[in-house]
Amino acid sequence: MKALRTHVAGVDVHKDMLAITVMIGAGDQDPIVEHFQCTTMTDDLKAMGLVLVNRGVKDVAMESTGVYWKPVYNVWRPMGLNVMIGNATHMKNVPGRKTDMNDAHWIAQLHRFGLIKPSFVPDSVFQRLRLLSRHRTNLVDDLSRVKNRVEKVLQDGNIKWSSIVSDTFGVAGMMILDLIADGVTNAQTLAASVTTKIKRKEDAEKALTNCLTNEHIFVIKELLKQFRNIQAQILEVENELTERMLPYAHLVEELDKIPGIDKVLAMAIIAEASTDMSAFANDRKFAAWAGVASGNNESAGKKKDQGADTAIHI
Repeated sequence: MKALRTHVAGVDVHKDMLAITVMIGAGDQDPIVEHFQCTTMTDDLKAMGLVLVNRGVKDVAMESTGVYWKPVYNVWRPMGLNVMIGNATHMKNVPGRKTDMNDAHWIAQLHRFGLIKPSFVPDSVFQRLRLLSRHRTNLVDDLSRVKNRVEKVLQDGNIKWSSIVSDTFGVAGMMILDLIADGVTNAQTLAASVTTKIKRKEDAEKALTNCLTNEHIFVIKELLKQFRNIQAQILEVENELTERMLPYAHLVEELDKIPGIDKVLAMAIIAEASTDMSAFANDRKFAAWAGVASGNNESAGKKKDQGADTAIHI
């Protein structure tokens, strides 16, 4: 099998260290192989990048290992190195003597023969937008965890409010929670505070009859502080994301017209996929990359997970 690339490097990425194998040689010859190591400190990455450039290396491949590949990619790309982030699942499934060689050597060899399937990596603008969008997602997850903790404390105090309302944190629910945080535990007083329409208002007093202690009240008060603090953080991130998305406001508006997609989700889609759809051959591949493609992968009567048929999402 003839090699497609003559000057390549394979990189095994770790948190604090890179293991690098350089292979140089014509496609029909055995390559000259060199091994290097360097730390992931920025200055060391730059120095190692110069070593690769001076050896004529043009193509570098590495696996998408957590977030550790990103600094390497960001430092080496501006130095003229064509850095490919390999689909780790695809590389794992390529047959070969993986156990007989180190990972960097294996990656370099695969890349030399064009056997690595690349992951989609957007340009730096959209990577920064991703950072904001994913931070918002993390905050939303944090908010959900706080909600769950509040519900557990309420159940511990035998408050059954969630059994008669659809949202414990709706308008009526927040009225109840604020009163409890202020030390009000009388069921009649709590039920009388509800001025909004609820379907089972006649059951409100029964659901709010409780055995709350001062400790319950204290914890709920603390959790409500977290809840409102995270809500404020989410709003700040959304405002920042909206401002950074102004150059793509027309695309946000177009996506917002699709049923089920609001402006926040539209911004997340643009941040993740960028505005250049040329990375995806068709709509099916885009759906597969996004993890929403339907599929049918069955063998011997057993259905298996349908893997994406294009670049992975990193």
